[in-house]
Amino acid sequence: MKTTTILGKWLVAAALVGGLCIQASAQTVLNFNSQVLESTVSGKVEKWFAEEVTKRTNGEVKIKVFFGEGLGRATESLSLMSDGAVDLASMSAGFYPAELPLTSAPNSIPMALSTVSQSMQLMTRLLNEVPAIREEHKQNGIRALFFHNLNPYYLVSTSPLTKLSDLNGKKMRTWGSEMPKLAAAAGAIPVTLGLAELYESLSRGGIDVAPFSYDYVRDYRLYEVAPHISTVPAFVGPTGGVWISEAAWSRLSPEQQDIVNQVAEEALQRDYDEVTGAADVAREYLEQNGVTIHEFPEEELAKWRDANPDFFADFVSSMTASGKGDAAEHMVRIWEEVRGSGE
Repeated sequence: MKTTTILGKWLVAAALVGGLCIQASAQTVLNFNSQVLESTVSGKVEKWFAEEVTKRTNGEVKIKVFFGEGLGRATESLSLMSDGAVDLASMSAGFYPAELPLTSAPNSIPMALSTVSQSMQLMTRLLNEVPAIREEHKQNGIRALFFHNLNPYYLVSTSPLTKLSDLNGKKMRTWGSEMPKLAAAAGAIPVTLGLAELYESLSRGGIDVAPFSYDYVRDYRLYEVAPHISTVPAFVGPTGGVWISEAAWSRLSPEQQDIVNQVAEEALQRDYDEVTGAADVAREYLEQNGVTIHEFPEEELAKWRDANPDFFADFVSSMTASGKGDAAEHMVRIWEEVRGSGE
């Protein structure tokens, strides 16, 4: 009888331990390569997103975020996801004009929008109304969860820029396929660089000027090496998206996928609220730390706009040549509707 009791207790204990092991092994751990610093608004939202997914799945899904390109450069994130080296990434589609030609356009075409609100509205509508964009993601084995918002990118520089001719011969940081054309139209020399390379490039003369937002200039400490900002709205649009590989997505249960989508939707709004609240605070901080902000004259900005190519026409022409002309035309129509909304 005693032996039977001991055996029974052992079996119960074994069952409990076994159950705990099964529960522990059921946790899905996903590695997230972030292109931004943890201290940025985008970084804080990504951290919240990861923690909230873990919380709402009761620990069944754990997302480990590696900030500042901790698992590889943002320009490598697409291949890293395709190869299974990372599960999620925040990366700018503009780094991949060949692989993501439709998605990269809103992240690349300059001087096309006026406000952060327009930017968020544009990307939301494009994802919902242009099926070819989602199909493009599917072909690359990735899925967009949400896109970060971005305060206007002005020109941070090592010397004052107060007229268009001041840009002549200056080395300007660009990305994608369209930003280099913006630089060239001003007589500047386009140089493709990732975010992590900006500080050193500005400090060593690799570039002279870079489009960047007030809060990013603060967070990346560019004001230490480039103490001038000119109010040229070089780029207003969606920035990096938070993506998950289809392979990682398939590891989640339908219930977990629903939770991730819900948290992503909330993260988008949270991101917008925090980004729009950061601009004025960051500008004040920069001025207190020795940055001179130059109001770029409207007549000089008009000269630059006149010198630019027709970015929309070029985009449609390029996409038509690759069989995606209808989707590109649809995108431009949405773009013009959003731009005309005045929001």
